[in-house]
Amino acid sequence: MTRRWATAVGLVACAAAGAHADPLRLRGDALATTQSPVGLLVLSGDGAVSGPVTAEALVWMGATHDGATGDALVMAVVARREDRRAEARIGRLVATVGGLRPVHVDGVAGRVRLPRRLDVEVVGGVPVVPRLGAQAWDWLIGGRVARRLGDAGALGVAALERREAGRLATRELGLDAAWSRGRYDAAARAAVDLIDPALADLRVVALARWRAVRGELSLEHRSPTHLLPATSLFTVLGEVASDRAGAGLRWRAAPRLDVVADLGVRAVSDEVAADAFARATLRLDDRGRGAIVFEARRAGAIDGGWTGARVAGRVPVGRWSAALEAELVRPDVDRGRGTLWPWAMAALGWTADGWDAALAIEATSSPTDRARVDVLAQLGRRWELR
Repeated sequence: MTRRWATAVGLVACAAAGAHADPLRLRGDALATTQSPVGLLVLSGDGAVSGPVTAEALVWMGATHDGATGDALVMAVVARREDRRAEARIGRLVATVGGLRPVHVDGVAGRVRLPRRLDVEVVGGVPVVPRLGAQAWDWLIGGRVARRLGDAGALGVAALERREAGRLATRELGLDAAWSRGRYDAAARAAVDLIDPALADLRVVALARWRAVRGELSLEHRSPTHLLPATSLFTVLGEVASDRAGAGLRWRAAPRLDVVADLGVRAVSDEVAADAFARATLRLDDRGRGAIVFEARRAGAIDGGWTGARVAGRVPVGRWSAALEAELVRPDVDRGRGTLWPWAMAALGWTADGWDAALAIEATSSPTDRARVDVLAQLGRRWELR
């Protein structure tokens, strides 16, 4: 296996003014990995620059045998009222407007709470180009207007337009709603692509609670532009563009035991099949720092259909913590990619007096990798200065 190493240093900085200013919080992280190296230099904090003004940043730097690289993910100044009724951010930032996709922009974002229970959010600027670069005639603008329904919920409508080299790249309309009354809750969000009119994203959830039991009905539509990064074999296989409807139950079977079950139907292209999972979580302490998890999952319409099982555990012992997680997937059809796809990760962590360290080993065999092993080591330091 080709070994590639990345190093990163994280620093969190925020200048504080005055004898009664908030503390200056700093954090540094150094990482090294054998695959897909990446490092982070982090600058963020809550210390006041001047009164209600703060600064935050997130910058990464990496090094491999091909050389060094780096970029700023977030670097912004934030000003907000003490009563939190208005806020403005300027710089490089990530903003989410209602039910629309998050945007990474060099520009300005703000929100204000107006009379008559109205909330207004805006974002505008230039879409981020790696290494603080710039492209001519690239820009985006978006906004959201919402009406609060007392303490029961809110209704909102949002819009986003993005141009690349002056040409229209994204134009979306978003709707979101939330409602709560006693034992019942409901929430919905939707995004519509206005360039090629179609539903880009939809999520509707209705909840009801009866003592130790919570019931849930859900409906969702996922498009490729609104999928999230995968973090395990289950999410690699499960995060696909699809439509799904389902019903689930969560039962507090014991003070430290939660049981969750969900049964639904998923449609991928022209294939429709059952989609279900069941999970039991046993917490080893009242705070849930330690836990043992068992999960079974069935996906009939994804990648030809597969059945999987997962077991995970995390155990804290003083300043140390250990975690182990394993997944095993059996595809319905071999297709020359193996009859079993295993994935496992083991991690060991340590914290003491502002320091923390961790070592993780991940091994997998999947449809894309016959065999792969990754190792990640991390060392972190936290400071708080006044």
